[in-house]
Formats: sequence, structure tokens, C-alpha cells
Amino acid sequence: MSETPERLRAMSEPADDVGVDEFDFADYCARPMCRKEFRQNMGRGRRRDYCSETCRRLADRDYKRAKAMVDHFEGLARRSRHDVLAFGRAADDLGDASSMSDDVVLERATSALSRARAVLQFAGDADERLVTELEALCEAVSPALGRLRLG
Repeated sequence: MSETPERLRAMSEPADDVGVDEFDFADYCARPMCRKEFRQNMGRGRRRDYCSETCRRLADRDYKRAKAMVDHFEGLARRSRHDVLAFGRAADDLGDASSMSDDVVLERATSALSRARAVLQFAGDADERLVTELEALCEAVSPALGRLRLG
């Protein structure tokens, strides 16, 4: 059964009494634990991401929990890297600097500066030229690391 062009045109056009604001389409809730289908209005205004206000609040709560968990474990990893560096292991044990994130490189540099300052405190009767050079290095690097931490 063949459709005439007039009939096809009539089927694809909206009825005159229905406004564009009344059209909606199926969408899915953005909360991973829900993914329920809901009707999205094509009218003016912001698109909804969630099927309900409850889902929006639950998604926000889940996001905050996940972010807190990531922050917690990043802190543990940072502390563990510091502990490994405190043993004075070579840089090869932690990988080369090109494969590390900026945070890891900054943490390693800060740790090295702390160790150098500790060596200066216990230098005692060491060669004065070496102590002077190490002090100069610490004084030169310290402001740069401070700016990087703030930036």
C-alpha cells in the first residue's frame, strides 16, 4: 500500500492546534544507579538531566562521596610516596619524571628539599664549601617550589 506525498507530508507535520512547546522526547536519567526513562520537554528552558529532583540530589550526594574518596586515596598515595622517598631510594624506583604527574614531581622536589635542609642541620664539621653550596641550592629552589604549590 503506497502513501501519497500529501499524506506523508500531513503525517510528518505537527497538527495546527499543538504548539512546538508541547513536544517531548524520551531521555534517560543521568544518575548511573537509576537510568530511568523520562520525558524531556523540547520547549524553552534548560534540559533536565535527571528524572526527578530526588535523583538529582542523590546524584549530587554520590558525586560528593566519590570525590571525597578520591581525595582520601590521593592523600594516602602522596603520603606513601613521601615515605618511599624518605628511605632515600633512587629515582629509578619510582619511575622517571617524564611519566609522572606534576603533583608527583612537585612532591618529590619538596621532599628532596626537606632532606637537603635536614642534612644542613646535621652537617656539623663537614666541608664548609659543600655546606655553603647546599644552603645556596636550598635558598634558590625554595621560592620556586612555593610558587608551584600555590599555582
